[in-house]
Amino acid sequence: MDKRLLDEDAVMQICFVTDDVQKSAAWFSDLTGKPVPPEGKAAEPDEAQAIYHGKPAEVGCRIIMFKFGNIDVEFLQPGPEKSAWRDLLEEKGPGCHHIAFRTKNLTNRNRYLEDKGHRLLQRGEFDGGHGRYAYYDTVPDLGVMIELLEFDSDKEAQPKHA
Repeated sequence: MDKRLLDEDAVMQICFVTDDVQKSAAWFSDLTGKPVPPEGKAAEPDEAQAIYHGKPAEVGCRIIMFKFGNIDVEFLQPGPEKSAWRDLLEEKGPGCHHIAFRTKNLTNRNRYLEDKGHRLLQRGEFDGGHGRYAYYDTVPDLGVMIELLEFDSDKEAQPKHA
Protein backbone atom coordinates (compact mmCIF):
# COMPACT_ATOMS: atom_id res chain seq x y z
CA MET A 1 0.00 0.00 0.00
CA ASP A 2 1.33 3.39 -1.01
CA LYS A 3 1.79 5.66 2.00
CA ARG A 4 1.72 9.03 0.24
CA LEU A 5 -0.67 11.36 -1.47
CA LEU A 6 1.73 13.22 -3.73
CA ASP A 7 3.18 12.10 -7.06
CA GLU A 8 5.12 15.36 -7.36
CA ASP A 9 6.30 18.00 -4.92
CA ALA A 10 3.88 20.74 -5.96
CA VAL A 11 0.51 22.26 -5.23
CA MET A 12 -1.21 22.67 -8.58
CA GLN A 13 -4.13 24.94 -7.70
CA ILE A 14 -6.02 26.79 -5.01
CA CYS A 15 -9.73 27.35 -5.68
CA PHE A 16 -12.16 29.87 -4.24
CA VAL A 17 -15.93 29.48 -4.57
CA THR A 18 -17.90 32.64 -5.11
CA ASP A 19 -21.41 33.91 -5.81
CA ASP A 20 -20.10 36.10 -8.66
CA VAL A 21 -17.09 34.80 -10.60
CA GLN A 22 -16.71 37.96 -12.71
CA LYS A 23 -16.75 40.26 -9.66
CA SER A 24 -14.26 38.08 -7.77
CA ALA A 25 -11.95 37.85 -10.79
CA ALA A 26 -12.08 41.63 -11.29
CA TRP A 27 -11.17 42.17 -7.64
CA PHE A 28 -8.27 39.67 -7.89
CA SER A 29 -7.09 41.26 -11.15
CA ASP A 30 -7.03 44.67 -9.49
CA LEU A 31 -5.15 43.24 -6.51
CA THR A 32 -2.51 41.36 -8.52
CA GLY A 33 -2.29 43.44 -11.71
CA LYS A 34 -2.91 40.33 -13.80
CA PRO A 35 -5.54 40.64 -16.54
CA VAL A 36 -8.79 38.73 -16.07
CA PRO A 37 -8.49 35.46 -18.04
CA PRO A 38 -11.35 34.19 -20.22
CA GLU A 39 -14.21 32.48 -18.42
CA GLY A 40 -14.59 28.72 -18.70
CA LYS A 41 -17.14 26.22 -17.46
CA ALA A 42 -17.61 22.66 -16.31
CA ALA A 43 -17.96 19.97 -18.93
CA GLU A 44 -21.43 19.25 -20.28
CA PRO A 45 -23.23 16.52 -18.28
CA ASP A 46 -22.76 13.74 -20.87
CA GLU A 47 -19.02 14.45 -21.03
CA ALA A 48 -18.52 15.14 -17.32
CA GLN A 49 -20.16 11.91 -16.12
CA ALA A 50 -20.16 13.51 -12.68
CA ILE A 51 -20.79 11.59 -9.48
CA TYR A 52 -21.95 13.50 -6.38
CA HIS A 53 -22.30 11.62 -3.08
CA GLY A 54 -22.08 8.32 -4.96
CA LYS A 55 -24.84 9.04 -7.50
CA PRO A 56 -24.79 10.36 -11.09
CA ALA A 57 -25.28 14.12 -11.08
CA GLU A 58 -25.51 17.05 -13.44
CA VAL A 59 -23.28 19.72 -11.94
CA GLY A 60 -22.20 22.97 -13.50
CA CYS A 61 -20.00 25.92 -12.76
CA ARG A 62 -18.36 29.00 -14.23
CA ILE A 63 -14.57 29.20 -13.84
CA ILE A 64 -11.90 31.86 -14.18
CA MET A 65 -8.33 30.59 -13.78
CA PHE A 66 -5.37 32.86 -13.09
CA LYS A 67 -2.11 31.16 -14.03
CA PHE A 68 1.04 31.94 -12.10
CA GLY A 69 4.48 30.42 -12.65
CA ASN A 70 4.06 27.87 -9.89
CA ILE A 71 0.32 27.58 -9.20
CA ASP A 72 -3.13 28.36 -10.58
CA VAL A 73 -5.65 30.42 -8.61
CA GLU A 74 -9.19 29.44 -9.61
CA PHE A 75 -12.43 31.29 -8.97
CA LEU A 76 -15.50 29.07 -9.33
CA GLN A 77 -19.17 30.01 -9.30
CA PRO A 78 -21.31 26.89 -8.88
CA GLY A 79 -24.56 26.36 -10.72
CA PRO A 80 -27.81 26.15 -8.73
CA GLU A 81 -27.79 22.34 -8.46
CA LYS A 82 -26.39 20.46 -5.48
CA SER A 83 -22.64 19.90 -5.78
CA ALA A 84 -19.52 19.90 -3.63
CA TRP A 85 -19.03 23.52 -4.75
CA ARG A 86 -22.60 24.63 -3.91
CA ASP A 87 -22.50 22.80 -0.55
CA LEU A 88 -19.42 24.63 0.70
CA LEU A 89 -20.64 27.99 -0.61
CA GLU A 90 -23.96 27.56 1.21
CA GLU A 91 -22.34 26.27 4.41
CA LYS A 92 -19.47 28.76 4.72
CA GLY A 93 -20.06 31.47 2.14
CA PRO A 94 -17.45 32.57 -0.41
CA GLY A 95 -13.93 31.41 0.31
CA CYS A 96 -11.34 28.73 -0.20
CA HIS A 97 -12.89 25.52 -1.53
CA HIS A 98 -9.95 23.25 -2.28
CA ILE A 99 -6.25 22.72 -2.77
CA ALA A 100 -5.48 20.61 -5.83
CA PHE A 101 -2.70 18.12 -6.42
CA ARG A 102 -1.88 16.35 -9.67
CA THR A 103 -1.85 12.57 -9.61
CA LYS A 104 -0.87 9.88 -12.07
CA ASN A 105 -3.11 7.26 -10.49
CA LEU A 106 -6.46 8.46 -9.20
CA THR A 107 -7.52 4.91 -8.34
CA ASN A 108 -4.63 4.40 -5.90
CA ARG A 109 -4.84 7.91 -4.43
CA ASN A 110 -8.61 7.52 -3.97
CA ARG A 111 -7.99 4.37 -1.96
CA TYR A 112 -5.27 6.16 0.04
CA LEU A 113 -7.55 9.09 1.00
CA GLU A 114 -10.60 6.96 1.74
CA ASP A 115 -8.48 4.64 3.91
CA LYS A 116 -7.59 7.75 5.92
CA GLY A 117 -11.31 8.50 6.39
CA HIS A 118 -11.63 11.21 3.71
CA ARG A 119 -14.62 10.19 1.63
CA LEU A 120 -15.04 11.01 -2.01
CA LEU A 121 -17.65 13.78 -2.40
CA GLN A 122 -17.67 14.42 -6.14
CA ARG A 123 -15.80 13.36 -9.25
CA GLY A 124 -16.06 13.89 -12.98
CA GLU A 125 -14.31 14.48 -16.27
CA PHE A 126 -12.78 17.82 -17.34
CA ASP A 127 -14.27 19.97 -20.06
CA GLY A 128 -12.52 18.70 -23.18
CA GLY A 129 -12.26 15.14 -21.85
CA HIS A 130 -8.51 15.17 -21.19
CA GLY A 131 -8.64 14.13 -17.55
CA ARG A 132 -10.68 13.83 -14.40
CA TYR A 133 -11.07 15.44 -10.99
CA ALA A 134 -12.11 14.17 -7.54
CA TYR A 135 -12.95 16.10 -4.35
CA TYR A 136 -12.41 14.59 -0.90
CA ASP A 137 -13.90 15.67 2.41
CA THR A 138 -10.88 16.97 4.28
CA VAL A 139 -12.80 20.01 5.60
CA PRO A 140 -12.98 18.77 9.24
CA ASP A 141 -9.18 18.37 9.35
CA LEU A 142 -7.94 21.01 6.91
CA GLY A 143 -10.74 23.55 6.58
CA VAL A 144 -10.86 22.98 2.81
CA MET A 145 -11.25 20.02 0.47
CA ILE A 146 -8.46 18.21 -1.32
CA GLU A 147 -8.87 17.84 -5.08
CA LEU A 148 -6.95 15.31 -7.13
CA LEU A 149 -6.44 15.98 -10.84
CA GLU A 150 -5.51 13.13 -13.18
CA PHE A 151 -4.56 14.07 -16.75
CA ASP A 152 -4.72 11.53 -19.56
CA SER A 153 -1.32 12.73 -20.80
CA ASP A 154 0.57 11.40 -17.76
CA LYS A 155 -1.81 8.80 -16.32
CA GLU A 156 -0.29 5.53 -15.11
CA ALA A 157 -1.57 2.39 -16.77
CA GLN A 158 -4.63 1.13 -14.94
CA PRO A 159 -5.40 -2.57 -14.41
CA LYS A 160 -8.01 -3.98 -16.78
CA HIS A 161 -11.22 -5.17 -15.10
CA ALA A 162 -13.30 -7.95 -16.61
